[in-house]
Amino acid sequence: MHNIETANASTLKQISVIKKRAHPLLICDVDEVLLHFIPHLERYMNARGIYFREAVYRLTENMFHTETGKNLPDHECLKIIYEFFESEVSKQEAVPHAAAQLKRLSKHCDIVILTNLTGDQNKSAREDLLKSIGIDYPLVTNQGPKGGAVAALCAERDGHPIIFVDDSPTNIVSVGKSVPHVQLVHFVADPRFFATAEDLPNVALKSNCWLETGDFIEDLLITALR
Repeated sequence: MHNIETANASTLKQISVIKKRAHPLLICDVDEVLLHFIPHLERYMNARGIYFREAVYRLTENMFHTETGKNLPDHECLKIIYEFFESEVSKQEAVPHAAAQLKRLSKHCDIVILTNLTGDQNKSAREDLLKSIGIDYPLVTNQGPKGGAVAALCAERDGHPIIFVDDSPTNIVSVGKSVPHVQLVHFVADPRFFATAEDLPNVALKSNCWLETGDFIEDLLITALR
């Protein structure tokens, strides 16, 4: 039996209103996938005297005070990230080619945006920003690992290809364990963080380019539909 996680009630409620059908599905994250995140967060942190010591995915262990060199405790790191989204969620810049590639792929599959985010106001701001850059697909907000949410989104799509794109190693591993038949794409837009990203198990593609990713996903979908 697979180790299927359970999404929270709010996430499951959002998923319940999305039309499900026997059709391929692309599930796509936002931060560092559709919208730049790391450069925006770094500027926000630097303005508050905080910096990343390393270009690695350990956000709550990697924030340090510029003056003292001391590591911020976890609760302060999480507070910075929360305040960042409250302030900057409507200002993030698009990752090149993401919108055009999703439009291209939408001819072959349904698309759902699955993002870890808190607050209805932040969700609305994120939806508005994505729509303004041509990314207008159902958006589901989640908290924590995404395995349970992806399992729920896969319902009624047995036998059809499912692709999951995310920057977070935690989410990639979570989905791989909960729904092993899903094709995993590890995408990190920031070139520094991409270069240091570990190779994760069962990942079909590791990329920081939407032109490459679009070609890869289209080939998967076309091959599966033959």
